[in-house]
Amino acid sequence: MPAVADPPPFTSAPLYAVVAELVEQSGVTQRDLVPRVGLSKDQLNRTLKGTRHMSLEEAATILHETGLPARGTLTLALFGRQDLAPDWARSGSGAFLETMIAALPDALAAEIGDTRDRIDPRWGTQAARFVAQRIAHHINELIEREERLGSFHPASG
Repeated sequence: MPAVADPPPFTSAPLYAVVAELVEQSGVTQRDLVPRVGLSKDQLNRTLKGTRHMSLEEAATILHETGLPARGTLTLALFGRQDLAPDWARSGSGAFLETMIAALPDALAAEIGDTRDRIDPRWGTQAARFVAQRIAHHINELIEREERLGSFHPASG
């Protein structure tokens, strides 16, 4: 059995930098965000520049108000994958990650119940690979189905 890699360390990159980049890329102006996030214009500006502390709650609110999947994006940033955060935030990947993270505790509880103490952390990497393979397979099936339907021409009557 191959060795299981240690999980990546928490990022030392500043949270404000990830959020500021995503806000900029979203096209939502700070002026538009101010009334939505509960911060003054000055507070929001200083928060996005890193001269004011940003809590996770504020980061999530700011990202949510830009229309981005906040929890999925912040998860990437917190686990040292801020390099993926901008691209994933604008794709189905970020929304998928957010939905999966939110659903996983209940799904695990429903499937394994009181045996959760028997979960081996080493299974995490393989479980992630399995999920990714299943999603890739599903996407390929969808593409093939769409290609077949694209060449379908019903008889006119």
